[in-house]
Amino acid sequence: MDWQTYQACCDRGDVLSRYLLEQTAILLADAGEQQLAAALQAVSGRTPLPKPADHRGGPGSDFFVLELGTGQAERIVALLLEARAAGARTAEGRSLGGFVEAWQEYVDWRTGVHPRSPGPAGGEPG
Repeated sequence: MDWQTYQACCDRGDVLSRYLLEQTAILLADAGEQQLAAALQAVSGRTPLPKPADHRGGPGSDFFVLELGTGQAERIVALLLEARAAGARTAEGRSLGGFVEAWQEYVDWRTGVHPRSPGPAGGEPG
C-alpha cells in the first residue's frame, strides 16, 4: 500500500489504532463490560491494515477497520465519559485525552454524521 492510500485509510472514522483498542478494552474490562472488552480484543487480534513498504513502526502502530455496532460504540463513549470524569487513566497512567473524541468519531462515522462518512450504516447490531 502506498503512503497516500494508507494515510487516507487511517484517517477514516472506522479505522482505529491498536493502542486505542487495547487501552479501551482494559478500561471496559475494569468497568465490568467483559463482552465489549472481548470484542475489542478480538479486533486487535486480526490482521491490521497493510502498511507501506517503508513504514518503520511495529505492532504498536497498527490500525484496524472496526465493525462494531453503533449502540456498542455509543456505550463505549458513555463509559469513557464516566471514566474520564472519575479521573481514570490508561494502563500506563496516561490521561484519556482523545479517547472519547476518537470513539465519538466512530459513532459519527457509523451513523453518517461524520463529514467524510459514506453514509449511515443501517441494520448493524446494536
